[in-house]
Amino acid sequence: ILILAAKLMYDIIREQMQAGKQTKPKGGEIIDLSDSWIDLNNLPYRRRDQLLNAREMMVYHAILDIIGTSPYIVLPKVRLADILQLSSEADNRQEHAQRVKEKSVDLLVCQTPDLSPVLALQVEPPSTDSKRKFRGDRFTRQALQAAGIPYLLVNPNQLPESGEIMRFLTGEEAEA
Repeated sequence: ILILAAKLMYDIIREQMQAGKQTKPKGGEIIDLSDSWIDLNNLPYRRRDQLLNAREMMVYHAILDIIGTSPYIVLPKVRLADILQLSSEADNRQEHAQRVKEKSVDLLVCQTPDLSPVLALQVEPPSTDSKRKFRGDRFTRQALQAAGIPYLLVNPNQLPESGEIMRFLTGEEAEA
């Protein structure tokens, strides 16, 4: 009976140890991202009615009118990851890369023909969203400033004068 009890205890302990080794992956359940699990003939996507909301569209057209035929182009909804690159000596590269991947600017003015960024514009949110949005804008503003790209927060109801925008575009605002 003693041998039988010892064997039973041994089996229970061994089973518990093996169960402890078979843990789930740290990141949670693994999701298959290959095309095999989805029906490619019935995807749940639809086209947006428009790329910009009414406030953003107002600023977009105002900036287009200001730049006119000058050598600039206005691009909507550009991710910071498409504008900025990490310096080679940056610490925590993955963290910094992830932060810029998640952020964007509403409008980006680029110089033609090389499409070099010269001015980033963010449209001020309606007053109900302003506190939440402002926290995100602080990082965006600081990241663009570190890269030497001017940043302008624009209220569609109080658009900047065309001379002010042109000073930003020509680099005179940075010197002042």
